[in-house]
Amino acid sequence: MGFQEVLTYGRKSGVQLGDHDTVAYAETFGAHGCRVGAEDEFGAALRQALSEDGSSLINVPVDYRHTTDPAADLHQDPFE
Repeated sequence: MGFQEVLTYGRKSGVQLGDHDTVAYAETFGAHGCRVGAEDEFGAALRQALSEDGSSLINVPVDYRHTTDPAADLHQDPFE
């Protein structure tokens, strides 16, 4: 993940996937696909996925802007 590279190396490299349709990609392999646009849609999507026969994928958008914030409280050397 990009945030792990930022924490370790201070930069991201080779982790940008670009514009792709994860739901369509899952469906090409025979899985059921669903995309949620807001947190309150997830429950219904999960119930739908659990009711389907076979594999299901739920595409959930993630805002990575604050992913590294919790690492600010970590020590660089765990044996300090």
